[in-house]
Amino acid sequence: MAFAVDWAKWQNCSSWFSGANVRERRRFNRFNLQGKVFLHLAGKKIEVPAADISVTGVGIFLDSALFGTKPTGEVGSCRIESLDLACTIDAYVSVMRIQRLGKHYLIGLRFESIADEYLRVIQAYQTLCRIRERRAAA
Repeated sequence: MAFAVDWAKWQNCSSWFSGANVRERRRFNRFNLQGKVFLHLAGKKIEVPAADISVTGVGIFLDSALFGTKPTGEVGSCRIESLDLACTIDAYVSVMRIQRLGKHYLIGLRFESIADEYLRVIQAYQTLCRIRERRAAA
């Protein structure tokens, strides 16, 4: 028995919930991060804008033309620089998530090896973001 779906109806995800309070379900919350990520992956060295960060990884925006194929599973090193962070963060990462956003991709990089000191820097940034969110809501 064939199962037919009218995909045009599902194009706008926000219509699925129509006003419902939807919360992202993750082990660790992600927080927006303005900065740059210097990535050495698949034999290439690139500089890309950061999208978000958590204690488990960092999200980046990547132009699809930089890699011929989707780099899922690739392992490399990265350096994260942002004025919002107390210091530059260095870590080994692997590509875990790829989401297409128009002509670009949102790539989720998971930290495979990162120093405890850098995790504390990320946690401090997340605490600061939570404080800002609470003040904005008040």
